[in-house]
Amino acid sequence: MDALRDLDELDLAIVHALQIDARAPWTRVAAAVGADAATVARHWQALREESLAWLTAWPTPERWSATTDVAVVLLDPRTGADAIAEVVRQPWVLSADDTSAGCLVLVAGAGGLAVLGDRVRALTALGARVRRMDVAAAIVAEDSGWRLRVLSRQQQRVLREGAAGVSSEEPRPPRPEVVAEIADALDEDPRMPAATVAQRLGVSEATARRAVDRAVGAGLLRLGCDLAMPAAGFRRGAILWGRSGDAEGAAARAARLPEAHRVGILVGRAPLFVCVRARSLTALPQIEQVWGDDVEVTDRWTVLRGLKRNGHLLDASGRSVERVPLRW
Repeated sequence: MDALRDLDELDLAIVHALQIDARAPWTRVAAAVGADAATVARHWQALREESLAWLTAWPTPERWSATTDVAVVLLDPRTGADAIAEVVRQPWVLSADDTSAGCLVLVAGAGGLAVLGDRVRALTALGARVRRMDVAAAIVAEDSGWRLRVLSRQQQRVLREGAAGVSSEEPRPPRPEVVAEIADALDEDPRMPAATVAQRLGVSEATARRAVDRAVGAGLLRLGCDLAMPAAGFRRGAILWGRSGDAEGAAARAARLPEAHRVGILVGRAPLFVCVRARSLTALPQIEQVWGDDVEVTDRWTVLRGLKRNGHLLDASGRSVERVPLRW
């Protein structure tokens, strides 16, 4: 691929808008970012063609807590490149990062802890050397909630005010099997027209539109936009491990940090697991200070490069080069 280019202000604004509402019509995105719809569509097409940004259907923490067990698995640094290439292609491996401590992967399973154990043993069968496995007690935040923070509050209000299905009432989620069908359909194309979703579900277009709105509103499905992080200036990443007398409170604070994109409470001596991205690793002391005095940071790992994120295989520049549909 060509050398990575930096995204301009309009590119970043468009990505932020699609992180908020991936299905927003271009006219509404244009109104929010201050450009005409044709220009917005042209910029988005360029971002897609250069693999600098892509739409995605994220598995949210709410959906995980209802159906899924997750393990954070560290592979020994001696694990070969061929074995890691096989690991990241598994549909139940949600993400993978090459770190200063080894390759760290998130493994998911919907059949209980026994299935999760089988998945981790399967990594060994693929040639990986498993050094450590931590089971998640809770996934507090995932990449689905991370935002660029480019649009002002007023711009975000413009984007949200035109959204369909906005209601002050708590949305009633669709049945789990309907959510699964919607997720499968929109995983292919988060902007899939409601008429096409309706054909997949065997319902009317209006029913399909309501079902999508309810699934998203209930937090069981989050449609958004991902991007090559270095193109937005986020060229450094780190993983912080820590402990606190109030693990839930500390995890909730971590999830509110602008730099945090993944937060979990694991079963272990240092149960707090926080992934952050920044423009420089010199930002880590300030991030830790904001996190809180009651948190003891026990270890810090540098992320050398992302290998997989939410089913997308990434190149050395962070661009999506291939999509592996997630199934767990």
